[in-house]
Amino acid sequence: MRVIYLDSLIWLELTVDTVLLWAAGKLCLARRAPVRLLLAGAAGSLYAVLTVFWPPAASLPGKAASLLILLLIAYGREPRLWRIGLAFLALCALFAGVCAAVAAAAGRVTARALLFSAGASLGLCALPFRFAGRKGGKCSLFLRGEGGAVTLPAFRDTGHRLTDPFSGRPVVIAGERELRPLFSPETRRILTETEGLAPEERLYALGRGFCLLPLRTVSGDALALSASVPEARLDGKDLGSCRVVFSRRPIEADGCRALIGGDAET
Repeated sequence: MRVIYLDSLIWLELTVDTVLLWAAGKLCLARRAPVRLLLAGAAGSLYAVLTVFWPPAASLPGKAASLLILLLIAYGREPRLWRIGLAFLALCALFAGVCAAVAAAAGRVTARALLFSAGASLGLCALPFRFAGRKGGKCSLFLRGEGGAVTLPAFRDTGHRLTDPFSGRPVVIAGERELRPLFSPETRRILTETEGLAPEERLYALGRGFCLLPLRTVSGDALALSASVPEARLDGKDLGSCRVVFSRRPIEADGCRALIGGDAET
């Protein structure tokens, strides 16, 4: 009789579901928020426990409902949620196939076999990423804030990996003077008066709506002043809200005045 330890089942499902949901989002170029992915992985582990104590939950309708719940938790209102779901199912099938092959070769299922299977599966999953790649090049970036709107020539930088730590959405880096028209006259005045101060001091003066983001550049690590804008469009495609980071120096990249990550969805 096979014995299943409940704690092992929970941790295994949490890890596998979180990783496969992340890989599905990566494959579909969807915004990935670590907290939401972990919550979805936790929901997947609870579903696995439910199937142990209530077998009807493992029926086809139960599996379809659990898949939908996991996708909604992890990716919410992504416009192509069905594509992420198909990618997730394909990755699950790949992982299961590798596990079965390794178990058949080893003669039994062990923790080491599962670890090897996970590594081999992720390696296979990485192949489409390598060929699909992140897209770089020039684009048009439209931003709208409470004070107005700006349209900036932007560069999709494949080395720009900064994202909002809370939402996982792309982060725009632009010169401060290009971003000031987005804010109210009072906020513009404070930005102008505190231009020479450290980001921490400026944050205290600006108050609500602004925060500091850790930024790593060739010159070292630093904290950068940032704010959230309610509307952003990249080449006419809606990105929803996004966070902008104020650069003390103007961005000059092949005639562009802003940077955005190469995997920002278009």
